[in-house]
Amino acid sequence: MNELIQKLVSNADLSQAQAEKAANVVRDFLSEKLPEAVRGPVMSALTGQNVDSAADMAKNAIGKLFG
Repeated sequence: MNELIQKLVSNADLSQAQAEKAANVVRDFLSEKLPEAVRGPVMSALTGQNVDSAADMAKNAIGKLFG
């Protein structure tokens, strides 16, 4: 989430505190709305854990949903 927060600070001209609040809102929204098969990989990518693996898992899950 640190990368998202930094992008919000630099690109959206938000303060650090505002960016952290916005990032948490985005995380919570995605957590509520994403299908379970995609949620885990996306949350991992947001936290910076296993980003490459999470991206591959998300691609596979999306492919199964629409493929």
